[in-house]
Amino acid sequence: MKRTPWLATIFPLTLAALTVAGLTGCNKSEPTAAPPPASASQEEKKSTAAVVSAEKTSFKEVTSHLDAGGNMYIYLSTEQFLEGLSGKVSAWRQLAGSIPDLKQEHRENVGKAFDIVTHLIKDSGVEDISGFGMSSIAREKGLYHTKTLLHHYKGKGSGFLWTLFGQKPHALDGLALLTTNTALATFSDLDVPLLWSVIQNEVKQAGFPQAEELLNKAPEKFEGVTGLKWDKVLASLGGEFGFVLTLDDTKAVPIPLPGGEPLEIAEPGLMFIFKVKDDTIFNRIDEALQQTGQQVVKVDKPELKMRTVPIPLPLPIQLRPTVAVGGGYLFIATTDALIQDALAVKAGQKAGLKSTDEFRRLAQDTPQQGNAFSFVSQRLGKTLSKIQQQALQMAAQGKPEQAELLKSFLSSTNSVIAYNVSANTEEGWSGVGNGNQHPAKLLAAAAIVPAAVLSAMALPAIAKARKAAEQKAP
Repeated sequence: MKRTPWLATIFPLTLAALTVAGLTGCNKSEPTAAPPPASASQEEKKSTAAVVSAEKTSFKEVTSHLDAGGNMYIYLSTEQFLEGLSGKVSAWRQLAGSIPDLKQEHRENVGKAFDIVTHLIKDSGVEDISGFGMSSIAREKGLYHTKTLLHHYKGKGSGFLWTLFGQKPHALDGLALLTTNTALATFSDLDVPLLWSVIQNEVKQAGFPQAEELLNKAPEKFEGVTGLKWDKVLASLGGEFGFVLTLDDTKAVPIPLPGGEPLEIAEPGLMFIFKVKDDTIFNRIDEALQQTGQQVVKVDKPELKMRTVPIPLPLPIQLRPTVAVGGGYLFIATTDALIQDALAVKAGQKAGLKSTDEFRRLAQDTPQQGNAFSFVSQRLGKTLSKIQQQALQMAAQGKPEQAELLKSFLSSTNSVIAYNVSANTEEGWSGVGNGNQHPAKLLAAAAIVPAAVLSAMALPAIAKARKAAEQKAP
């Protein structure tokens, strides 16, 4: 093999070295001091400032509402994907329609399905979504302050996605109805007349005469079942709905269990609350109760009308189904006492949930106005944990070691506590709240639960296919 002469290698290297020495060695009498190295923070700032997205994003608008430096910080730009989405779906329709060997009837149905999706996207306002942001930071050990924002630019957001669940934030009046023994509560705005209008409009544009005919007959069928005009019911609703679960620690309810001692829990109570403009719905329920011939306890006061149906059965739980109207709300509850206590709190005659230390802690730095709120008390988690422990002990009966292990596992988990407020702002739907669950757990649950549901749905099909294959095998 021919070797390269060593001079041919050395000469270029020597020339390069002399050149560098000449450039750096001239003017030795006046040496130039090397510039001080930039600090890491300066380099980071320079690097960050130099990177500019080539595509428009709502990063600044969204992140200005978030808290940096916490346990979680997320921004997702949806602008490039969602902008003009209805047009993209309409284009996909042509692709689907070009499928060979597709019957004309099926081809028409495919086209109508795409039309429905296209109209829904356009009318919903989902194309106005420019991004989503979420942050969580521990304000104290074990208590996380979380913020979310489903963003649209100012002046946008005209579809029903931005109006169906409330248009402007308002005082959270539902909080004034919650007693100190509230374990779970959720209130939300909902414009039912708008929802009905959206359904009518979408069905009409869908091009399915059968569906449109059924929808047109729905009010008539509703009147036949309830005795109320559908339009009159819509006009009577006030646009706010709530659900409340209470647990009364002063009253223990024994729940008989097979082969074991009764389980005692705080007495539960359920109450549904609807904001109303008049007594239309209550008057119809009152009339229906009179027609049944049942014993009904009546209360007729200027500020309260209430009808209670006593249940003459020996039940471990107090059950007195009650409907009432008062204070601008329609109540349906498991007992009349729940409604009376709620109205007493509203009137300032009894201390309510807002006076408790638990709520005050959870309500720190949350909005006073909004379109929805939810509250979960520690008492709910403790009650559920108690029921779970009892159930596991029964399941592991005869295996004390297994029972103790399961019991210790449950007792080590914290009961969920949370309070969140959401509002429709000029920049989209925002949410602010506090809770004791680490955000990583919430994200993990969001990822695991759908996967578990899909797996549960798929397993029977897989087992069936395997069994069929085994039967066909020789």
